[in-house]
Amino acid sequence: MPLAGARGGAPWALPGRDTHIVSYRLGGDMCGIVGYTGRGRAAGILLRGLSALEYRGYDSAGIALSGTPLAVFKCGGRVSALAGMVPPSSAHAGIGHTRWATHGVPCAENAHPHLSFDGTLAIVHNGVIENCDELRAECTARGIPLASQTDSELAAHLLALDGGDIPERLFRLAKRVKGAFTVLVLREGDDKVYAYKRGASLVVSSGKNGCYVASDATALPRSCKRATVLSDGECAVLSPDDTFRTMTEKGVSEEHVSVILSGRGSSRGGCRMRAEMDETPSALLATFASFCSPFKGKAEALARLRTCSRVLLFGCGTAYHACLAGKGMMERVAGKPCEAYPAGEADDIPFCGGDTLAVFVTQSGETADTLRAMEECKHRGAFTLAVTNCEGSTASVKADACLPLAAGAETAVAATKSYCCQVLALWLLAKSAEESGGEKDAVLDLSAKCASALKLRLPPELCLSPKLLFIGRGIDSVTAREGALKFKEVTWLPADAYPASELKHGPIALADGDCTVVAVLTDAGNVSRILAAVSELRSRGAKVVVCSAAGDVGGDVTLPLPVTEECLLMPALAVIPLQRLALECAEQLGRDPDKPRNLAKSVTVI
Repeated sequence: MPLAGARGGAPWALPGRDTHIVSYRLGGDMCGIVGYTGRGRAAGILLRGLSALEYRGYDSAGIALSGTPLAVFKCGGRVSALAGMVPPSSAHAGIGHTRWATHGVPCAENAHPHLSFDGTLAIVHNGVIENCDELRAECTARGIPLASQTDSELAAHLLALDGGDIPERLFRLAKRVKGAFTVLVLREGDDKVYAYKRGASLVVSSGKNGCYVASDATALPRSCKRATVLSDGECAVLSPDDTFRTMTEKGVSEEHVSVILSGRGSSRGGCRMRAEMDETPSALLATFASFCSPFKGKAEALARLRTCSRVLLFGCGTAYHACLAGKGMMERVAGKPCEAYPAGEADDIPFCGGDTLAVFVTQSGETADTLRAMEECKHRGAFTLAVTNCEGSTASVKADACLPLAAGAETAVAATKSYCCQVLALWLLAKSAEESGGEKDAVLDLSAKCASALKLRLPPELCLSPKLLFIGRGIDSVTAREGALKFKEVTWLPADAYPASELKHGPIALADGDCTVVAVLTDAGNVSRILAAVSELRSRGAKVVVCSAAGDVGGDVTLPLPVTEECLLMPALAVIPLQRLALECAEQLGRDPDKPRNLAKSVTVI
């Protein structure tokens, strides 16, 4: 198929330059980008980097290799398909991309890299160009044929229309582009790789045989021991002699955020979701050790927690559920008024000011909605604290303080161990305000009890019913919500969660022989209420499975849960059998739990 712009009769046609593409469609999610220049063979290095970024979710993939002309290979679907179509190459520089569709359907033509109309530049882009209609009209008016439906292709053409060196062009184009604009550029006949960062993250490093740039450190080889985190508005030029330089529009960058690289995922095969669940007990201990160690802004964050008038918690998806659990901890343990918000809904945050501690929970540290909420709270004068598993991430850099979870790499899309560690981190923060002690014993107990919970199993065959509900009272309703979310994520089947007290106000209409209900019970004070709910459901034909730390309440199946010394930490334990249930149901259905359709590990667009 002809290269982008190489349509017969067009003024910018490029006879003889072909891009190699395979077209088929496959559901997927969020973008990842990699770049390399050095003494190694670029194709293999890029493909390994893209494979490491598969956890982010994607629908297509591609690479561009240096030379004259530039060689572009891209396809719809998995990186493995791309690897099968890339021939042996001696190119020593290149850029690569995994795409999650925002503009244009998932297919080879819309995959990155995109070539400029004259074939001299190839670009990959992470982000969304909000004024793409205006820029598309400009390209069309200039007679440039467009080879894709994407917003990203426009950047390649506009860079080629400009003059000067590549960093100067990038700075000028960035002023015209609205929205997230993180790009890599490869130029024909040039072994340098050029990078610009705004919005979506980029890290740069040098290692064995060259320089590397990627969306996150997961894609960097283990020969890279330290990485530089680019700031918004910063450009990097990677050279094949193992050096790189960074700059802003005003000149050479003088201050950088540098992170030591470690724990970049496991080389172990098999199901990553299962492996990461199994790591929960040790991850909890690591989070406790991280909290006990110095971290960015620790002293001021803990002081602010003791003196602030209110605490606001923000997160998305699973992290939001951790915030809901954390709300009760802040109120009951720290004695602070607290609200938990889905970060994407935090457009107008009431009662947020200089006397507010705003906590942002994000596994990746790159969640766009969470970062936007952080900016809003900073604008209102709140002290901001990030709770993240990724040091050097945007959240960790932009927040006033950052508590690293230190849970180890989590690359399965569905969060498991990181959720348990987020719950623990919020409890540790609350306890620091109370100053009553006992944290070490409670954490050791939680870790041991979670190890026991990993052996528990709910019957997946009972839960693969046409209607599945999760219920709980109080803090158990948060666990029910997280259980339903995990089930939806990895099985692709509908599941709902409700507070048990809400059953009679609508949801019980679903109760019949085709309905299964999973009830969570960890508080003995709720036994009578859950017992009544179970009776009402079973009398209408529903099957009821109970995860209980408070005895038998009359369910069809009862799974006894271990009891933690600290009751507020039960959400970190009670969720484990629900995570396993989701995993085993997905496997029975033939789904890949590590890569659920339409989802991304790191949601970097609004």
